[in-house]
Amino acid sequence: MPPLRGEEALCFYVFSVKLVPLVDPLNLILGCQLFEYVVIINREVSTPLSSQIYQQYREAILKRRIPEGERLPSSRQLAVSLSVSRNTVNTAYDLLRSEGLVDVRSGARPEVVALPEVEGAAAEGSVRETAPPLSSRGQRFARNHRYTSPDGRGSSMQPGEPSRALFPKEQWARSLRRAARLLNGNALGYEHTSGLPELQRVLAQYLAQERGVVCSPEQVLAFPTTQSALSLMSQCFSEEGDVALLEEPGYLGARSAFVAAGLNVRALSEIEQIKRASLIYVTPSHQYPTGRRMEMGERLTLLKQANERGAVILEDDYDSEFLFEGRPIAALQGLSDRHSVIYIGTSAKSLMPGIRLAYAVVPKEHVEGLELAQRASGALTNVHVQMAFADFIESGHFRAHLNKIRSAYHENGVALCQLISERFGNQVGVSMPTGGLQTCFYLPETCDDVAVADVMNKKGFGVNPLSVFYLGKPKRGLIVGFAEANEKLREGFVRTLEMALEMTGDRVQA
Repeated sequence: MPPLRGEEALCFYVFSVKLVPLVDPLNLILGCQLFEYVVIINREVSTPLSSQIYQQYREAILKRRIPEGERLPSSRQLAVSLSVSRNTVNTAYDLLRSEGLVDVRSGARPEVVALPEVEGAAAEGSVRETAPPLSSRGQRFARNHRYTSPDGRGSSMQPGEPSRALFPKEQWARSLRRAARLLNGNALGYEHTSGLPELQRVLAQYLAQERGVVCSPEQVLAFPTTQSALSLMSQCFSEEGDVALLEEPGYLGARSAFVAAGLNVRALSEIEQIKRASLIYVTPSHQYPTGRRMEMGERLTLLKQANERGAVILEDDYDSEFLFEGRPIAALQGLSDRHSVIYIGTSAKSLMPGIRLAYAVVPKEHVEGLELAQRASGALTNVHVQMAFADFIESGHFRAHLNKIRSAYHENGVALCQLISERFGNQVGVSMPTGGLQTCFYLPETCDDVAVADVMNKKGFGVNPLSVFYLGKPKRGLIVGFAEANEKLREGFVRTLEMALEMTGDRVQA
């Protein structure tokens, strides 16, 4: 709003969206000098009146609408003109003084102080009209490696997402209430930033029994997400420009972490041609996204290759709880010398992503350093969630929940694959899921799987095209979640896939 001068210098307040003059213009002549800036207050909003006065004067001073040396009205004069108390005005003036915008002396009206000129400032005096650009590191962090549908994205049958309907609300709420009652003292402060001792103890025992992980409780670090753990390990175990090896097709979150760290990302299939690498990312128990299990011979060979190249293996065991038949092979970490494998797990698949709890089992000699690095990164986890998860496991609720959802997911996954086989025959390749929350449907090599995914997601689905998960020559297909794929949803998926294939034809992706 431009400044008003002379007889136009009216002070208003807003009432019922009408501007009502409070005083005669002549009453604004302050000390035989007209004050040229108008303050408008609104009594119908929640913002305190003192804050409204402060904010308007602050903006006017910073934008040089009120020049250096100009004196503001006295607290008495402004209080009368605005029909507010002098304390309200004094509070506003105190805020301006605390920021160094005005000089307030006893018996004198506040005076606007001199402000330094800012190079490149706009004519109105604003400090900056545009934000500074992201650094090259910031641009790497901000790069999106995940598939994003151009017209928005649905959520039905999104890969990796568990069933909301089967989430154990009552049992989880009971564990949270228990955590709120029991946590006190240092646990609520900064003492255990890398993990509550209760959770570390429970997870160490659980992982030893269920996954063959060999560790002591202090080696278990709690993280808010798998992504935050991958990011920290990428920063701590590599130098910019180092080689990082990734499965192909491979998890795009790992690729994002490696690129953000400035690493040279190569396919794991090229390992024989690479003499040195810093990091190797694998999902050996249930490869993402294909669902393949790494056999024992391959695991031992990978450990040998990693040792020869000085690489740390990041073992992402994201959904090993959902093996539909038999028992999973022991974790890679338990087969190693425990110096070269970092084991990463999460509650995002077994419970819900919104729980925001993951964990990493790190080498004992790096515990102290990684704890400090984790605190510096701010990748810390809510202590009540940690305590609740520990209670959820110890109480037996976690095992009961896994048994329930494992059965439901198995039924949904098999039914979906059977339906796809019946409707499409050899046109769509199907691999029966052996576990997990998603499966791959393979399309002809001439098919544009990105276009197919775009069409399906416009209809409310959340599938991913398989081709974007490759570093080199891709295969075509769709990655589809089945945790919530009931009969109605399965039928809708098949109809939509038929339509998408018909619409996209045999277009080849550029």
